[in-house]
Amino acid sequence: MALIERSTLQEIKQVISTHLSDHYSFPASELVRENPPIWYCENKQIVYNMACPNGADSFHGTLEYTQWTQFDLPKSFDVERRDIIGGGRKGELEIEVLNDIFDYSPPDDDNTVIWYINFADFGPLFAQDEMQCLEHPALCSLRDKLYTIHDGSQAKTRMITSEKSIATPVLIRGVERRAFVKTDCNETEGRPSGLYGNHFARAEEKVIKLATTVFDKRLNIKGKPYYSNIIAIEAPKYGEGCYTNSTIRMIIETAYSGFLAARFESLVETGVLERRHKNEDHTVIPEKEDAVVPRIIIHTGNWGCGAHGGNISLMACLQFVAAHLAGIDKIVYHTIDDRSLNEVDLGLETFRELVMDVDGVVKVDDFISKLERKKFHWGFSNGT
Repeated sequence: MALIERSTLQEIKQVISTHLSDHYSFPASELVRENPPIWYCENKQIVYNMACPNGADSFHGTLEYTQWTQFDLPKSFDVERRDIIGGGRKGELEIEVLNDIFDYSPPDDDNTVIWYINFADFGPLFAQDEMQCLEHPALCSLRDKLYTIHDGSQAKTRMITSEKSIATPVLIRGVERRAFVKTDCNETEGRPSGLYGNHFARAEEKVIKLATTVFDKRLNIKGKPYYSNIIAIEAPKYGEGCYTNSTIRMIIETAYSGFLAARFESLVETGVLERRHKNEDHTVIPEKEDAVVPRIIIHTGNWGCGAHGGNISLMACLQFVAAHLAGIDKIVYHTIDDRSLNEVDLGLETFRELVMDVDGVVKVDDFISKLERKKFHWGFSNGT
């Protein structure tokens, strides 16, 4: 296990102080009691009632909310560089591609922190964002709570300035998963076309109930309660033609900012740093002899694709790039179907061709220019 020197923690603390814009702690039961979700979809109400039979008293744990400003990209892909912004691993980024959906399994040890991407966009259907929120229903109450904190305005994962679009990722640690809704095609159980996208709202009540598994408390390998950690980042949408240099850069900046924030929050999760919400000095280095570097795993998928019309190969490649730059140890990419699996493989090949298989140091600007010349095209919204 690698150790972090105290001088390095001081540098990390300084970076956090300049990029952490909001931080709150919300006991889950209190959060839901004060901000009960209002449902406009009857089938979502059915799942919620099953998952939370005692209302707010069904919830456990505490949600730790943070929002961050955008981080500047490193100048190069230097895997040997060991500074605090990027290059934070000893070996190559580990990449695993799975043809399935998020399962929110607990880590294998106390020093591994797992994060799951939320694609951070409003929509009326039952796609990745809505599935995650319905299975972690305290997230619905969190949204309403943030409206009251921000004087009635929405907490956004992207800010538009006079110059450009700026990423403002939101991270949530410690949210409880109360249910699992099967969305696969299963004619025997009454969902021949599955429940993904538009199919969920159209399904009969008995089909929804049969597809729903309710959890009480999820436990890790040591028998302790286990909660999910979420990264909310917003991808560009509804583009056309080929991806431009500026759009490619913006996508990397967005994912990198969310991933690097997760790397810093993982230090809080494992006790290397402490968060004190009521103090002006909100991030503290505890008095410890040894501070161990946590292993960080991020689960993601077709971010910015589907309804947004993004190119799966390009978006996969850029997420691998962002994870590499942010010093993430492993990224697990969930493709959902065979078509996506093939396109993600192309994205992985592109990442290896332009970054990992190149002799010498690759500059980020050069990588973006080379990727632009490959002329990846925007796709079309699939309506889900």
